[in-house]
Amino acid sequence: MKISLIIPSYNPALKLPQTLDALIVQSKLIDELIIVVDKKNYSNEVKSMLETYSSRFNLRILIQDISGRGRSRNKGAESSNGDILMFLDDDMLAEKDLIEKHIQYHSNNPGIIVSGNGYRKPEDSNYSFGDFLINMEKGWKESSLVAGDVTLDKFNFTACNMSLPKKIFEQLGGFDIQFTDSEDFDFAIRAYYKGIRIVYDRMVLAWHNDWPTLMNFVRRHNEYKKAKKDVFEKHPEYLENFKSLERRDLSFSKKILARLLKRPVTWFSTSHNFIFASLPLKLKFKIYRLTIAVNAYN
Repeated sequence: MKISLIIPSYNPALKLPQTLDALIVQSKLIDELIIVVDKKNYSNEVKSMLETYSSRFNLRILIQDISGRGRSRNKGAESSNGDILMFLDDDMLAEKDLIEKHIQYHSNNPGIIVSGNGYRKPEDSNYSFGDFLINMEKGWKESSLVAGDVTLDKFNFTACNMSLPKKIFEQLGGFDIQFTDSEDFDFAIRAYYKGIRIVYDRMVLAWHNDWPTLMNFVRRHNEYKKAKKDVFEKHPEYLENFKSLERRDLSFSKKILARLLKRPVTWFSTSHNFIFASLPLKLKFKIYRLTIAVNAYN
């Protein structure tokens, strides 16, 4: 069984070295490492940095125009030689047994898709909004699978830490490059509808090394919501099983209230003034939620 690890990277100088450093201890289990880099952010300096890992991995670097994770993952898969494709985002910090656990799943259960942990590591947070993110993810964990088969009721899936046989990836036609976000949601639904078994296991551990500011989170949150809307516009049949994700416009009165609150609430939550800094953490969390709500895409 040969493993091809594929990592798309928009800005490789930012987080990718830490991701690769975490993988070195299990590099012998990775038959080839393919990094797909967007051309806009590729430079000789970045190339030199990545080439320092050639002695550690069977490494190939592919370059392409900016086109999103889906197209980058597809490009890596097309050029891969492995029986099993594994995908990681470029800000994921792998635990030392990550690759081994993916391999064990495929050795014991041929023909499945495996999706592992994609949360942030709680002890790595060092600021109040980071604590808010950890608290938010804690709520998601409480209502989600720990390990087991993905179903429409328990639809835990992420491609930031995923593996599957190459033949299944090809059978599904890869990621839909029309979607610049939510492409993994669409990929998993298509796999499920084709009867392909998907297993989620939170203990297949890699951690998102991503700690955005509040307003960067708001921007990404809105991009994700818009991307979900694009998926449902192309595949309205998905809504039959995911009605809770259907976009609902705010009422006129709520829109007016959001506009009135948007500027003062956002200023207060992002100014880091003495009053906000001295607030209890739970109250900060409520203000963060309010800030996200009044800045939400509708």
